[in-house]
Amino acid sequence: MSRYPSSTYLQRRARRRLPGFVFDYLEGGSGRQAALARNTRGFDQADLTPRYFNTCGAVDLGTRLFGQHYQVPFGVAPIGMDGLICPLAVSHLARAARAHGCPLVASTFATTSLEEVAELAGQQAWFQLYPFSDAAIESDILDRAERAGYQVLVVTVDVPVGGRRERDMRNGLSLPPRPGLGVCADVMRHPGWAFRQLSKGMPSFSNLHPYKRASNDFLPAKVEGAVSWQRLEGFRRRWPGTLLVKGVLHPEDAVHCQSLGVDGIIVSNHGGRQLDACPSTLEALPGIRQAVGPAFPLLVDSGIRSGLDVARALAAGADFALLGRTFMYAMAALGEAGADHSMRMLREELENALQMIRCPDIDELKHWHSQSAVPTARETHHG
Repeated sequence: MSRYPSSTYLQRRARRRLPGFVFDYLEGGSGRQAALARNTRGFDQADLTPRYFNTCGAVDLGTRLFGQHYQVPFGVAPIGMDGLICPLAVSHLARAARAHGCPLVASTFATTSLEEVAELAGQQAWFQLYPFSDAAIESDILDRAERAGYQVLVVTVDVPVGGRRERDMRNGLSLPPRPGLGVCADVMRHPGWAFRQLSKGMPSFSNLHPYKRASNDFLPAKVEGAVSWQRLEGFRRRWPGTLLVKGVLHPEDAVHCQSLGVDGIIVSNHGGRQLDACPSTLEALPGIRQAVGPAFPLLVDSGIRSGLDVARALAAGADFALLGRTFMYAMAALGEAGADHSMRMLREELENALQMIRCPDIDELKHWHSQSAVPTARETHHG
Protein backbone atom coordinates (compact mmCIF):
# COMPACT_ATOMS: atom_id res chain seq x y z
CA MET A 1 0.00 0.00 0.00
CA SER A 2 2.91 2.37 0.63
CA ARG A 3 4.16 1.89 -2.95
CA TYR A 4 0.78 1.81 -4.71
CA PRO A 5 -1.70 3.70 -2.54
CA SER A 6 -4.04 4.68 -5.39
CA SER A 7 -5.02 3.90 -8.97
CA THR A 8 -2.72 6.70 -10.17
CA TYR A 9 0.37 4.80 -9.00
CA LEU A 10 -0.97 1.52 -10.36
CA GLN A 11 -1.67 3.20 -13.70
CA ARG A 12 1.92 4.46 -13.95
CA ARG A 13 3.35 1.01 -13.33
CA ALA A 14 0.86 -0.56 -15.74
CA ARG A 15 2.03 1.83 -18.46
CA ARG A 16 5.64 0.71 -17.94
CA ARG A 17 4.83 -3.01 -17.90
CA LEU A 18 2.45 -3.22 -20.87
CA PRO A 19 3.24 -2.88 -24.57
CA GLY A 20 1.87 0.37 -25.93
CA PHE A 21 -0.90 -1.24 -27.98
CA VAL A 22 -2.14 -3.13 -24.90
CA PHE A 23 -2.03 -0.08 -22.64
CA ASP A 24 -3.87 1.93 -25.30
CA TYR A 25 -6.63 -0.68 -25.29
CA LEU A 26 -6.91 -0.52 -21.50
CA GLU A 27 -6.63 3.23 -21.17
CA GLY A 28 -8.24 4.57 -24.31
CA GLY A 29 -11.67 5.88 -25.17
CA SER A 30 -13.28 6.73 -28.46
CA GLY A 31 -12.62 9.67 -30.77
CA ARG A 32 -10.68 12.51 -29.15
CA GLN A 33 -11.17 10.93 -25.70
CA ALA A 34 -13.65 13.66 -24.72
CA ALA A 35 -16.21 11.37 -23.08
CA LEU A 36 -13.43 9.62 -21.20
CA ALA A 37 -12.19 12.96 -19.89
CA ARG A 38 -15.71 14.14 -18.97
CA ASN A 39 -16.26 11.00 -16.92
CA THR A 40 -13.21 11.47 -14.72
CA ARG A 41 -13.54 15.27 -14.60
CA GLY A 42 -17.12 14.92 -13.40
CA PHE A 43 -16.03 12.87 -10.40
CA ASP A 44 -13.04 15.13 -9.69
CA GLN A 45 -15.38 18.12 -9.50
CA ALA A 46 -18.06 16.49 -7.33
CA ASP A 47 -18.00 17.77 -3.74
CA LEU A 48 -18.88 16.00 -0.51
CA THR A 49 -19.56 18.49 2.28
CA PRO A 50 -18.22 17.28 5.66
CA ARG A 51 -20.39 17.45 8.80
CA TYR A 52 -17.58 17.61 11.32
CA PHE A 53 -19.78 17.66 14.43
CA ASN A 54 -21.44 14.35 13.59
CA THR A 55 -20.64 11.36 15.76
CA CYS A 56 -18.96 8.75 13.60
CA GLY A 57 -17.13 5.71 14.89
CA ALA A 58 -16.24 2.74 12.71
CA VAL A 59 -18.06 3.07 9.41
CA ASP A 60 -20.25 0.30 7.99
CA LEU A 61 -19.68 -0.30 4.27
CA GLY A 62 -22.15 -3.18 3.99
CA THR A 63 -25.11 -2.84 1.66
CA ARG A 64 -27.97 -4.97 0.35
CA LEU A 65 -28.70 -5.25 -3.34
CA PHE A 66 -31.18 -7.61 -5.03
CA GLY A 67 -31.69 -9.50 -1.79
CA GLN A 68 -28.00 -10.17 -1.17
CA HIS A 69 -25.66 -8.57 1.34
CA TYR A 70 -22.34 -7.24 0.04
CA GLN A 71 -19.48 -6.16 2.27
CA VAL A 72 -18.79 -3.11 0.10
CA PRO A 73 -20.94 -1.02 -2.27
CA PHE A 74 -18.75 -1.60 -5.30
CA GLY A 75 -17.85 -4.42 -7.66
CA VAL A 76 -15.90 -5.38 -10.75
CA ALA A 77 -17.37 -4.19 -14.05
CA PRO A 78 -17.36 -6.59 -17.03
CA ILE A 79 -13.92 -6.61 -18.66
CA GLY A 80 -13.27 -8.02 -22.13
CA MET A 81 -9.89 -9.23 -23.42
CA ASP A 82 -8.64 -9.18 -19.83
CA GLY A 83 -6.03 -11.85 -20.49
CA LEU A 84 -4.23 -9.54 -22.89
CA ILE A 85 -3.54 -7.24 -19.94
CA CYS A 86 -2.77 -9.93 -17.37
CA PRO A 87 -3.08 -13.70 -17.86
CA LEU A 88 -6.05 -15.09 -15.90
CA ALA A 89 -6.96 -11.58 -14.69
CA VAL A 90 -10.67 -12.31 -14.29
CA SER A 91 -9.91 -15.59 -12.50
CA HIS A 92 -7.78 -13.75 -9.94
CA LEU A 93 -10.41 -11.04 -9.55
CA ALA A 94 -13.14 -13.66 -9.11
CA ARG A 95 -11.30 -15.20 -6.17
CA ALA A 96 -10.73 -11.78 -4.64
CA ALA A 97 -14.38 -10.79 -5.14
CA ARG A 98 -15.49 -13.84 -3.20
CA ALA A 99 -13.03 -13.09 -0.39
CA HIS A 100 -13.99 -9.40 -0.16
CA GLY A 101 -17.74 -9.87 -0.53
CA CYS A 102 -18.27 -7.86 -3.69
CA PRO A 103 -19.78 -8.84 -7.06
CA LEU A 104 -17.83 -9.49 -10.22
CA VAL A 105 -19.57 -9.18 -13.58
CA ALA A 106 -18.19 -11.82 -15.96
CA SER A 107 -18.03 -10.48 -19.51
CA THR A 108 -19.12 -12.40 -22.58
CA PHE A 109 -15.67 -11.49 -23.95
CA ALA A 110 -13.68 -12.51 -20.85
CA THR A 111 -10.77 -14.86 -21.36
CA THR A 112 -12.01 -17.03 -18.47
CA SER A 113 -15.16 -19.04 -19.11
CA LEU A 114 -18.40 -18.13 -17.37
CA GLU A 115 -18.44 -21.57 -15.75
CA GLU A 116 -15.02 -21.08 -14.19
CA VAL A 117 -15.87 -17.58 -12.97
CA ALA A 118 -19.01 -18.92 -11.29
CA GLU A 119 -17.00 -21.64 -9.59
CA LEU A 120 -14.37 -19.18 -8.36
CA ALA A 121 -16.66 -16.31 -7.31
CA GLY A 122 -19.71 -18.26 -6.16
CA GLN A 123 -22.75 -16.07 -5.39
CA GLN A 124 -20.63 -12.99 -6.07
CA ALA A 125 -20.64 -13.77 -9.82
CA TRP A 126 -22.94 -11.93 -12.24
CA PHE A 127 -22.97 -12.54 -16.00
CA GLN A 128 -22.88 -9.85 -18.70
CA LEU A 129 -24.32 -10.61 -22.14
CA TYR A 130 -23.66 -8.98 -25.48
CA PRO A 131 -26.69 -9.95 -27.60
CA PHE A 132 -26.00 -12.25 -30.54
CA SER A 133 -27.37 -12.31 -34.05
CA ASP A 134 -27.40 -16.10 -33.82
CA ALA A 135 -30.38 -16.97 -31.61
CA ALA A 136 -29.14 -20.51 -30.98
CA ILE A 137 -25.78 -19.30 -29.66
CA GLU A 138 -27.42 -16.66 -27.46
CA SER A 139 -29.89 -19.17 -26.04
CA ASP A 140 -27.14 -21.68 -25.30
CA ILE A 141 -25.02 -19.08 -23.49
CA LEU A 142 -28.00 -18.15 -21.32
CA ASP A 143 -28.63 -21.83 -20.62
CA ARG A 144 -24.98 -22.19 -19.57
CA ALA A 145 -25.27 -19.18 -17.28
CA GLU A 146 -28.34 -20.68 -15.60
CA ARG A 147 -26.68 -24.06 -15.16
CA ALA A 148 -23.60 -22.39 -13.68
CA GLY A 149 -25.78 -20.77 -11.01
CA TYR A 150 -25.80 -17.12 -12.04
CA GLN A 151 -28.63 -15.18 -10.44
CA VAL A 152 -27.94 -11.79 -12.08
CA LEU A 153 -27.84 -11.16 -15.83
CA VAL A 154 -26.52 -7.86 -17.19
CA VAL A 155 -27.56 -7.05 -20.77
CA THR A 156 -25.36 -4.42 -22.43
CA VAL A 157 -27.28 -2.14 -24.82
CA ASP A 158 -24.77 0.65 -25.58
CA VAL A 159 -22.88 -1.05 -28.42
CA PRO A 160 -25.26 -0.82 -31.39
CA VAL A 161 -22.09 -0.60 -33.51
CA GLY A 162 -18.43 -0.65 -32.61
CA GLY A 163 -16.99 2.60 -31.29
CA ARG A 164 -14.25 4.41 -33.20
CA ARG A 165 -11.36 3.79 -30.82
CA GLU A 166 -8.71 5.58 -32.78
CA ARG A 167 -5.81 4.36 -30.65
CA ASP A 168 -6.82 0.73 -31.26
CA MET A 169 -7.39 1.43 -34.95
CA ARG A 170 -3.95 2.99 -35.28
CA ASN A 171 -2.37 0.04 -33.46
CA GLY A 172 -4.24 -2.55 -35.50
CA LEU A 173 -5.36 -4.21 -32.29
CA SER A 174 -6.56 -7.79 -32.59
CA LEU A 175 -6.67 -10.93 -30.45
CA PRO A 176 -4.26 -12.58 -30.84
CA PRO A 177 -2.05 -9.59 -31.74
CA ARG A 178 -1.12 -9.31 -35.39
CA PRO A 179 2.59 -9.92 -35.98
CA GLY A 180 3.27 -6.60 -37.70
CA LEU A 181 6.61 -4.87 -37.34
CA GLY A 182 5.26 -2.24 -34.95
CA VAL A 183 3.63 -4.82 -32.70
CA CYS A 184 6.73 -7.02 -32.73
CA ALA A 185 8.97 -4.10 -31.78
CA ASP A 186 6.52 -3.10 -29.04
CA VAL A 187 6.50 -6.63 -27.61
CA MET A 188 10.31 -6.86 -27.73
CA ARG A 189 10.53 -3.77 -25.56
CA HIS A 190 8.37 -5.55 -22.95
CA PRO A 191 9.86 -9.03 -22.56
CA GLY A 192 8.20 -9.53 -19.18
CA TRP A 193 4.74 -9.17 -20.73
CA ALA A 194 5.71 -11.47 -23.59
CA PHE A 195 6.99 -14.14 -21.18
CA ARG A 196 3.83 -13.98 -19.08
CA GLN A 197 1.69 -14.39 -22.18
CA LEU A 198 3.72 -17.29 -23.55
CA SER A 199 3.79 -19.07 -20.19
CA LYS A 200 -0.02 -19.09 -19.97
CA GLY A 201 -0.81 -19.29 -23.68
CA MET A 202 -2.24 -16.49 -25.76
CA PRO A 203 -5.64 -15.38 -24.42
CA SER A 204 -8.82 -16.10 -26.31
CA PHE A 205 -12.55 -15.63 -25.79
CA SER A 206 -13.23 -18.71 -23.67
CA ASN A 207 -17.01 -18.32 -23.64
CA LEU A 208 -17.11 -18.53 -27.43
CA HIS A 209 -14.98 -21.66 -27.87
CA PRO A 210 -17.98 -23.99 -28.31
CA TYR A 211 -19.23 -21.87 -31.21
CA LYS A 212 -15.94 -21.09 -32.90
CA ARG A 213 -15.55 -22.29 -36.47
CA ALA A 214 -12.19 -21.47 -37.96
CA SER A 215 -10.86 -18.17 -36.60
CA ASN A 216 -11.57 -15.28 -34.30
CA ASP A 217 -13.16 -13.53 -37.28
CA PHE A 218 -16.21 -15.63 -36.43
CA LEU A 219 -16.82 -13.64 -33.26
CA PRO A 220 -17.79 -10.14 -34.45
CA ALA A 221 -20.00 -11.59 -37.17
CA LYS A 222 -22.21 -13.17 -34.51
CA VAL A 223 -22.61 -10.19 -32.17
CA GLU A 224 -25.72 -8.04 -32.63
CA GLY A 225 -25.30 -4.95 -30.53
CA ALA A 226 -28.57 -3.12 -31.23
CA VAL A 227 -31.30 -3.95 -28.70
CA SER A 228 -34.93 -2.98 -29.35
CA TRP A 229 -37.62 -2.69 -26.71
CA GLN A 230 -39.14 -5.91 -28.05
CA ARG A 231 -35.84 -7.69 -27.63
CA LEU A 232 -35.46 -6.40 -24.10
CA GLU A 233 -38.93 -7.76 -23.32
CA GLY A 234 -37.71 -11.10 -24.66
CA PHE A 235 -34.75 -11.07 -22.28
CA ARG A 236 -37.11 -10.31 -19.41
CA ARG A 237 -39.32 -13.28 -20.30
CA ARG A 238 -36.33 -15.54 -20.87
CA TRP A 239 -34.26 -14.82 -17.75
CA PRO A 240 -35.75 -16.13 -14.48
CA GLY A 241 -33.45 -14.19 -12.15
CA THR A 242 -32.42 -10.57 -11.68
CA LEU A 243 -32.12 -8.63 -14.96
CA LEU A 244 -30.05 -5.45 -15.26
CA VAL A 245 -29.66 -3.20 -18.30
CA LYS A 246 -26.25 -1.62 -18.77
CA GLY A 247 -25.75 1.53 -20.82
CA VAL A 248 -28.82 3.66 -20.03
CA LEU A 249 -28.25 7.44 -20.08
CA HIS A 250 -31.72 8.95 -20.72
CA PRO A 251 -34.43 9.22 -18.03
CA GLU A 252 -37.22 8.17 -20.40
CA ASP A 253 -35.32 5.03 -21.36
CA ALA A 254 -34.82 4.26 -17.69
CA VAL A 255 -38.55 4.58 -16.99
CA HIS A 256 -39.39 2.34 -19.94
CA CYS A 257 -36.94 -0.30 -18.69
CA GLN A 258 -38.58 -0.07 -15.29
CA SER A 259 -42.03 -0.56 -16.82
CA LEU A 260 -40.87 -3.74 -18.61
CA GLY A 261 -39.93 -5.34 -15.31
CA VAL A 262 -36.17 -4.83 -15.41
CA ASP A 263 -34.79 -5.14 -11.87
CA GLY A 264 -32.14 -2.43 -12.10
CA ILE A 265 -30.16 -0.15 -14.40
CA ILE A 266 -26.45 0.46 -14.79
CA VAL A 267 -25.95 4.09 -15.77
CA SER A 268 -22.96 3.79 -18.09
CA ASN A 269 -21.37 5.26 -21.20
CA HIS A 270 -19.09 2.23 -21.62
CA GLY A 271 -16.17 3.99 -20.00
CA GLY A 272 -16.10 6.60 -22.76
CA ARG A 273 -15.25 3.87 -25.27
CA GLN A 274 -18.26 4.17 -27.57
CA LEU A 275 -19.74 7.59 -28.43
CA ASP A 276 -17.33 10.44 -27.71
CA ALA A 277 -20.24 12.88 -27.36
CA CYS A 278 -21.94 10.94 -24.54
CA PRO A 279 -22.77 12.77 -21.31
CA SER A 280 -20.77 11.71 -18.30
CA THR A 281 -22.43 9.18 -16.03
CA LEU A 282 -22.35 11.54 -13.06
CA GLU A 283 -24.13 14.12 -15.22
CA ALA A 284 -26.83 11.63 -16.27
CA LEU A 285 -27.36 9.99 -12.88
CA PRO A 286 -29.49 12.61 -11.02
CA GLY A 287 -32.07 12.90 -13.80
CA ILE A 288 -32.44 9.15 -14.02
CA ARG A 289 -32.78 8.85 -10.25
CA GLN A 290 -35.54 11.47 -10.26
CA ALA A 291 -37.34 9.66 -13.07
CA VAL A 292 -37.33 6.15 -11.59
CA GLY A 293 -37.87 7.13 -7.97
CA PRO A 294 -35.88 6.49 -4.81
CA ALA A 295 -36.49 2.74 -4.47
CA PHE A 296 -35.44 1.51 -7.92
CA PRO A 297 -31.88 0.10 -7.95
CA LEU A 298 -29.41 2.24 -9.89
CA LEU A 299 -25.80 1.23 -10.43
CA VAL A 300 -23.17 3.38 -12.12
CA ASP A 301 -19.84 2.86 -13.85
CA SER A 302 -17.50 4.86 -16.14
CA GLY A 303 -15.02 7.32 -14.65
CA ILE A 304 -14.84 5.82 -11.16
CA ARG A 305 -11.21 5.38 -10.13
CA SER A 306 -11.20 5.39 -6.32
CA GLY A 307 -13.12 4.72 -3.15
CA LEU A 308 -13.71 8.46 -2.92
CA ASP A 309 -15.33 8.33 -6.37
CA VAL A 310 -17.55 5.50 -5.11
CA ALA A 311 -18.68 7.77 -2.28
CA ARG A 312 -19.37 10.57 -4.77
CA ALA A 313 -21.42 8.22 -6.96
CA LEU A 314 -23.58 7.04 -4.06
CA ALA A 315 -24.12 10.58 -2.79
CA ALA A 316 -25.23 11.58 -6.30
CA GLY A 317 -28.00 8.98 -6.41
CA ALA A 318 -26.48 5.56 -7.15
CA ASP A 319 -27.02 2.47 -5.01
CA PHE A 320 -23.86 0.73 -6.15
CA ALA A 321 -20.74 1.37 -8.23
CA LEU A 322 -18.76 -0.75 -10.68
CA LEU A 323 -15.12 -0.18 -11.63
CA GLY A 324 -13.14 -1.60 -14.52
CA ARG A 325 -9.92 0.25 -15.32
CA THR A 326 -8.81 0.58 -11.68
CA PHE A 327 -8.88 -3.20 -11.23
CA MET A 328 -7.07 -3.74 -14.52
CA TYR A 329 -4.37 -1.19 -13.68
CA ALA A 330 -3.75 -3.27 -10.57
CA MET A 331 -3.65 -6.53 -12.49
CA ALA A 332 -1.23 -5.09 -15.05
CA ALA A 333 0.95 -3.54 -12.35
CA LEU A 334 1.07 -6.36 -9.79
CA GLY A 335 -0.20 -9.51 -11.45
CA GLU A 336 -2.20 -11.89 -9.27
CA ALA A 337 -1.49 -9.80 -6.15
CA GLY A 338 -3.23 -6.84 -7.81
CA ALA A 339 -6.68 -8.36 -7.28
CA ASP A 340 -6.55 -8.37 -3.49
CA HIS A 341 -4.56 -5.14 -3.35
CA SER A 342 -7.03 -3.14 -5.44
CA MET A 343 -10.00 -4.27 -3.38
CA ARG A 344 -8.28 -3.44 -0.10
CA MET A 345 -7.18 -0.09 -1.52
CA LEU A 346 -10.70 0.85 -2.63
CA ARG A 347 -12.16 -0.20 0.71
CA GLU A 348 -9.61 1.88 2.63
CA GLU A 349 -10.24 4.91 0.38
CA LEU A 350 -13.99 4.60 0.89
CA GLU A 351 -13.68 4.17 4.64
CA ASN A 352 -11.44 7.22 4.81
CA ALA A 353 -13.89 9.29 2.77
CA LEU A 354 -16.80 8.41 5.08
CA GLN A 355 -14.73 9.12 8.17
CA MET A 356 -13.69 12.48 6.76
CA ILE A 357 -17.24 13.63 6.03
CA ARG A 358 -18.48 12.00 9.28
CA CYS A 359 -20.93 9.63 7.61
CA PRO A 360 -21.41 6.35 9.50
CA ASP A 361 -22.79 4.05 6.80
CA ILE A 362 -23.78 3.57 3.16
CA ASP A 363 -27.50 4.20 3.69
CA GLU A 364 -26.80 7.66 5.09
CA LEU A 365 -24.28 8.37 2.34
CA LYS A 366 -27.00 7.90 -0.27
CA HIS A 367 -28.78 10.94 1.20
CA TRP A 368 -25.69 12.99 1.87
CA HIS A 369 -26.22 15.78 -0.63
CA SER A 370 -29.67 16.60 0.76
CA GLN A 371 -28.31 16.57 4.31
CA SER A 372 -25.37 18.77 3.34
CA ALA A 373 -27.40 21.40 1.50
CA VAL A 374 -26.45 24.98 2.32
CA PRO A 375 -29.10 26.53 4.61
CA THR A 376 -30.99 29.60 3.48
CA ALA A 377 -30.57 33.01 5.09
CA ARG A 378 -33.89 32.52 6.93
CA GLU A 379 -32.69 29.19 8.36
CA THR A 380 -29.44 30.76 9.63
CA HIS A 381 -31.12 33.83 11.20
CA HIS A 382 -31.21 33.68 14.99
CA GLY A 383 -33.29 36.79 15.64
